[in-house]
Order: sequence, then structure tokens, then C-alpha cells
Amino acid sequence: MAQQVSDFIVGRLIAWGIKRIYGYPGDGINGVMEALNRAKDQIDFIQTRHEEMAAFMACGHAKFTGEVGVCISTSGPGAIHLLNGLYDAKMDHQPVVAIVGQQAQDVDGGRLSAGGGPGVSVQGRGPRIRPHL
Repeated sequence: MAQQVSDFIVGRLIAWGIKRIYGYPGDGINGVMEALNRAKDQIDFIQTRHEEMAAFMACGHAKFTGEVGVCISTSGPGAIHLLNGLYDAKMDHQPVVAIVGQQAQDVDGGRLSAGGGPGVSVQGRGPRIRPHL
């Protein structure tokens, strides 16, 4: 099997001496989660209760070990929730890396029924009325 991008990312983290990653799984990072699972004998994934805790734990890891802290989150609100912990790391001059996923563009908001009943779908910028099927 050819090497996936996610396997390369995890391999690079291992080569840099990263021993653990703190995060919360989500659709935008499924590939990296699988790569972490394949490399579970070399790097630990610590699942947190939410993304904000992942960033704070990565910051605490950096503060108390002197190593680089790493946190991971999915796209959208998950990525935003990392900000408090990342800002804490910035203010304390601690090395923290945040890995944030992104949904493929062909599935991001396309043809999903949302909120307005059977005649409304979310596509790109806002709701559109679909013709009756």
C-alpha cells in the first residue's frame, strides 16, 4: 500500500521525537487518526473530553517536560476551540503544534438537508429552495 499523507505527518512527528498527541477525533482528521492507530507502538494518542482541553494539555506537556506539545482537532468549531490553549502557550512561550483537519470541498455543505424541511438544502453560501422531487 502506498504511503498516505497522514502516515507521512505522523512519521515526521515521530522523527521529531513527539511521544504523544492530545486531541478529540472528528471527521476532518479521520486519516490522521488511522495513521496514529497504525503507529500506536511509537506514539500515543490521548483522547480528551473536548478540543480546548487538548490544547491546554499540549501546553501543559510543553511546560512540564520541555518537549513540544502537540494537539489535534477537526475543522470548524473544533479548530476554534483550540485557541484558548494555543494562546496560553503563546503567552508562556511554549512550543505547541496544532494539527487541524479540513473536510473535502465536495462534501462541505453540499446537498445536506438543514432546518427548513424537505424543500430547503444548504449548498455553499446559504439555503436554496429545491424543486419538489
